[in-house]
Amino acid sequence: MAVERQVNVNDIEAVVCRLRGVIAVSVVPDGSGGISEVHVLAGSSRSPKQVVRDIESAVMARLGIAIDHKKISVAQVDDGAVRYDHSRLKFSDVSIAFDGNRTEATVRLTKNGMVFSGSASGTNSPNSQMKLIASATLGAIDESGLTDCPIVLEDANEVSAGGRRVAMVLVSLASDRGEEFLSGSAVIRQDVWKGVVNATLDAVNRRLCLAHDNS
Repeated sequence: MAVERQVNVNDIEAVVCRLRGVIAVSVVPDGSGGISEVHVLAGSSRSPKQVVRDIESAVMARLGIAIDHKKISVAQVDDGAVRYDHSRLKFSDVSIAFDGNRTEATVRLTKNGMVFSGSASGTNSPNSQMKLIASATLGAIDESGLTDCPIVLEDANEVSAGGRRVAMVLVSLASDRGEEFLSGSAVIRQDVWKGVVNATLDAVNRRLCLAHDNS
């Protein structure tokens, strides 16, 4: 667990105010030299999750102070800027490393020239490989900052449809509408691993676009 050192409120506010999209900030000390709350007013050019990550990284890099992301609240106003882009995440590459009976999958996704990666490890079997790749894809999606709630892998497998191999992925998430189950599929052309990544994106991308279009 990160430990917060003695803080100077003015120094933290000065760092945060220089971040892209931040309009105003108020840091509330906890009375014992730490941070109780960080309240931020931001524009609409970046998602709240991206703003929080920027704050954590900038304050740590410049001041050596770790801030628990749970203590940061972000309120957004429409500042006339182009809202943060929710165009779909796209497949970049996937790799698997083997170590005895253990396997680690790494997936990279791209969006607007940015690369987001996720990894997952477990025991080695054909079916577990598919699940690990799907889990790694969800990790890369989380790294992108486009989702405001955890997405959990329920299953990933291969089926046959119309004489073709198809990757199928089922995920779940908890939203203000309750628990939702999302499924995605992708025809496996040559690369099974890529098919699993695309099936996971097929399930999640539509939900992300819909959620943000309605926000």
